[in-house]
Amino acid sequence: MQKLSKRLQAVARFVTCGSLVADIGTDHGYLPVYLVQSGRCPGALAMDIRQGPLQRAREHIAANGLEALIKTRLSDGLEQLGADEAQSVVIAGMGGLTITGILGAAGELLSHIRELVLEPQSDTGKVRKFLRLHGMYTDMEELVLEDGKFYPVLHVVKRDWPSALREGPVMDVLRKKMPEPDRLEELVDQYGPCLIGESHPVLGQLLERDWNVKQEILRSLAESASESSGKRRQELERQLTDIRILRETLERV
Repeated sequence: MQKLSKRLQAVARFVTCGSLVADIGTDHGYLPVYLVQSGRCPGALAMDIRQGPLQRAREHIAANGLEALIKTRLSDGLEQLGADEAQSVVIAGMGGLTITGILGAAGELLSHIRELVLEPQSDTGKVRKFLRLHGMYTDMEELVLEDGKFYPVLHVVKRDWPSALREGPVMDVLRKKMPEPDRLEELVDQYGPCLIGESHPVLGQLLERDWNVKQEILRSLAESASESSGKRRQELERQLTDIRILRETLERV
């Protein structure tokens, strides 16, 4: 059986059993091999924009005798994916802006996909905002800490946001402490409605990391008198205040 890292295990768990899956940016093809070997998926497409990774995936798929069940395809994002070829699409191990670029270029194809499983490695808040503004929402999230790095994993479906995601004791307290809707929306985009609502056990560690990083940046700007530095300090102070509010809320609710 193919072994996966903790982050890819989390990705695999979010792929619905029985679905055909397209793995975008497949690299070595570890994920589709695992999904088919484990019986979670009856078949898969391993797709990549570069021939080198795609060739490594082909070799790995062949070594496991899965050529009949896992096909490889050269593709820039979802460009070469047919409308009925996959119910599940995985985009993992890429920067958030790359992911939003792929989704933005997909157009009508997204309406044919039942679920997205995304694992952005940067700009996660921008990914969540993009999804929210395009009629998609994250109904399940995981946050993995592996080798000192944090990996958010998002299960995304295309439908209206249910009110349940905006309810619950944590969100109720946050609304009272942060009455500005845009400011609260930014915080929820950054750290995830499900992770916040469920008080995910790893979220506190991520908040501590972000608090320390922003404090260090703030200290480095302390002696600068430029206008841009002043605006950056104000932004950091606001973000630190919001992180403090979220940390205190998670500890008390």
